[in-house]
Amino acid sequence: MDLKERYAKIFSKYVSEETEVIALWNELADAYQQKFRKYHNLDHLTELFGYFDKFKDDIENAEEMLLAIYYHDFIYSIWKKDNEEKSVIKATQVLQDIGFDVNGIQRIEALILCTKHHNGKSNDEKLLIDFDLAILGQSEEVYQDYARKIRKEYAKIPGIMYRKGRKKVLQHFLDKSSIYQTKGFQSAFEKQARANLTNELNTL
Repeated sequence: MDLKERYAKIFSKYVSEETEVIALWNELADAYQQKFRKYHNLDHLTELFGYFDKFKDDIENAEEMLLAIYYHDFIYSIWKKDNEEKSVIKATQVLQDIGFDVNGIQRIEALILCTKHHNGKSNDEKLLIDFDLAILGQSEEVYQDYARKIRKEYAKIPGIMYRKGRKKVLQHFLDKSSIYQTKGFQSAFEKQARANLTNELNTL
């Protein structure tokens, strides 16, 4: 099931008009397909849904997790530090308009916000954080490709400023007692993630 089909399957439960579902999807797809987005794009969502499918038996509120994944990077600006908060506002607006459960919306808001500081409270929050950070623990080749894409997203940032900011981000993760929140991801990716982060830090 591709991204559009998965999206339509959820929203068709709440929206009777197919044209409205398509309009909502097109709005989301357009956001993720902004030209400057070299990593935080639809491919990133596909990556996260791969982990969703793999760990779906561990997820407590699957539909809410799906919606959080779709909207967690809806707003993405390299110049701002409130992308997650603004993405929450967008998600809340859309979900309120289709009559989504109020408690469910609150959980989705928490899921999106937890991807900012990477500290989860609930089981689903911890899983989403690990889905989002799984790229850090991939092979050296895959990680280097990811790092290049991030630099391209920040192409308008001068090199000296980018290196300073990127070092801070990398060190933030390395200073954590554990990058990943769940035992499964810790055992699968923690060691490689630390090696990848350290290697990039040494090149900056």
